[in-house]
Amino acid sequence: MKLFQTIRDEFRFNYGKKKQLISILGIFFIPIIYAGVYLWAFWDPYGHLDRLPVAVVNNDKGATYDGEKIDAGQKLVNQLRNNHDFDWNFVSADKANRGLEDNQYYMVITIPKNFSSEVANAATTVGAPQPKLKSVTNDRENYISGIIGRNAMVKLQSQTAQQIAKTYTANLVTGVEQLETGFHKASNGAQKLANGAVTLQQSGPQLVSGAARLASSQGTLVNGIAKASTGAEEVASGTKSVYQGNQQLSQGLGQLAGAATQLNGAATTVNQGAQQLKSGLATEVSGAKQTATGASQLAQALSQYASAHPDVASDPSFQALLQASQQVATGSSQVSSASASLAQGANKLATGTTALQQGLNRVTPKLQQASQGAAQLVKQEPALVDGSQAVASGLAQLKTGANQLQSGTGTLESALRNYTNGTTEVAGGATQLASQLNRAADKMPALHAQQVIAATSNPVGVSQSQAGDVDNYGTGFAPYFLSLGLFVGPLLMSVIVAFRNPAKKPSSGFAWFLSKTLLVGSIAVVQALIADAILLLGLGLHVHNVTDFVLFSLLTSMTFVSLIQFFVTVMDNPGRFIAIILLVLQLTSSSGTYPVILSPAFFRAIHPYLPMTYTVDGFRYIVGGGKVSFMHSDLWHLFLYWGVFLGLTLVYYLVRGRRLTTDDSQHQAPHEGAMVQA
Repeated sequence: MKLFQTIRDEFRFNYGKKKQLISILGIFFIPIIYAGVYLWAFWDPYGHLDRLPVAVVNNDKGATYDGEKIDAGQKLVNQLRNNHDFDWNFVSADKANRGLEDNQYYMVITIPKNFSSEVANAATTVGAPQPKLKSVTNDRENYISGIIGRNAMVKLQSQTAQQIAKTYTANLVTGVEQLETGFHKASNGAQKLANGAVTLQQSGPQLVSGAARLASSQGTLVNGIAKASTGAEEVASGTKSVYQGNQQLSQGLGQLAGAATQLNGAATTVNQGAQQLKSGLATEVSGAKQTATGASQLAQALSQYASAHPDVASDPSFQALLQASQQVATGSSQVSSASASLAQGANKLATGTTALQQGLNRVTPKLQQASQGAAQLVKQEPALVDGSQAVASGLAQLKTGANQLQSGTGTLESALRNYTNGTTEVAGGATQLASQLNRAADKMPALHAQQVIAATSNPVGVSQSQAGDVDNYGTGFAPYFLSLGLFVGPLLMSVIVAFRNPAKKPSSGFAWFLSKTLLVGSIAVVQALIADAILLLGLGLHVHNVTDFVLFSLLTSMTFVSLIQFFVTVMDNPGRFIAIILLVLQLTSSSGTYPVILSPAFFRAIHPYLPMTYTVDGFRYIVGGGKVSFMHSDLWHLFLYWGVFLGLTLVYYLVRGRRLTTDDSQHQAPHEGAMVQA
């Protein structure tokens, strides 16, 4: 039973020494350290986006749309305040830029100052620019966060567009509803128009008859207006002459009133002189009588003296004196008689002047009133003159208009005949219009405002389903990271455990192969089981079938350990290097992160030939769900890799086993240095 002895020696050497056992125990956890820590760190990053700080800068100034104030920027800010997808920070532009530079913010969203006005103009102005939100992502700090931010901006843009579209659609629906109401009103109006046109059509003959009578009466009207125009011209001419005479009358009455005033003053003076003359003449008459009496007495006395004294009488001087006294007596008698007559005339003069003064006192005020009345009449007569001239001018224009009217009535009569014919066409057309409008109103679709708004603002919904039950980032990456861990585990195992040198001289090459394969295989199995347990129980990884998951993990681990065992056993450190190269190639071509179809041609070419391609694909079916039959390709590829590399390793051990049998010096038992050599 040397075969079992070789196996027992190998296990006793590795598990029997405390230091080696501790190293192996650490190797057990290598896969879960890789897979578990990676998955733990990236299990659900999208579930914690509320921790990602994003700056929001609102520079919008607002605008007016359809007579209403709109503030699209502030509305968006309010929407974001109620949105907890990110850690929104509403700050100024300066603070946002500083925060982006010092990596405080992963993205800055800026609402431009003309955002609301562009929203309003987009619906009302042809060629208006599209409203845009601006975003800057901090790809320098983290490129993935930039991708997340840009995806968030697409979603935010869609939500904002829906809100704006709702506003546009609400206005459009209101307009369509008003259009439908307008159709009904227009239909009713057209029917009324048709009825009115029929009425007009019926009254048309009466209008034509009336127009004919009007035309016939226009001749009489024109003749009457012509006579009135001639009379008005004569009145205007006479009024002008009267005005000129009244001007002269006013001037004469003014002069007469002035002369009367002067005459009244002179009459007063004359009256006073006549009274004085009357008084003086009365005194003079008395003196004249006395003088005549004295003169007569003197003449008689002288005659008597002459008779008494003849001597004296012959005296020439005395005779001259006597003659003179006689003449004086005669003259005094005449003077006395004349004075009496003069006194009577003076009395009459005084009486006449008094009567004259009294008459002038009565006449003078009347003349003054007449003068003032004449002056007022003169002032008012220009308006009369102008009015009479205006009447004359108006009648002349009326005469011209009457002539035109006479001509127009003839045209009117002809037009009314055409009008009567037109009303017939209007009546028919209005009836047809009313009918068409009724049809248009009936064909208007029934609008449900909220339904139309919802359908227009969000016309296409998305019904998403996924071919697999992948709830988060960690679940999606579990096939990739678990494959990585199960490959790295055997690779690091090769540094701790001797893959080539036996613990003791093997009994045969096959015993050597079997002891090493069972040792590294058992470690790989434990690595897979520990990784599965922690993923399922620790991280809560959901799989559709736990048994299939564990069995496929064991197959994956055995496939990878057989591959690494072959290269390390055959080539030692160069084999480890080849294994590392294979690891890198598998990580880049297995579609673990991005689909390999997006990779360069080289990686697409080697994709079908590397085992991790099939481990990742198989784990995805088990974790995400799907028919196990789809894994047949994955299973037979892995079994093929496992069998091929086990076979190649067996060949190597068989060849080396023969050499050990012929040359004992080839055997070298592993020692403490086996940790760093094969």
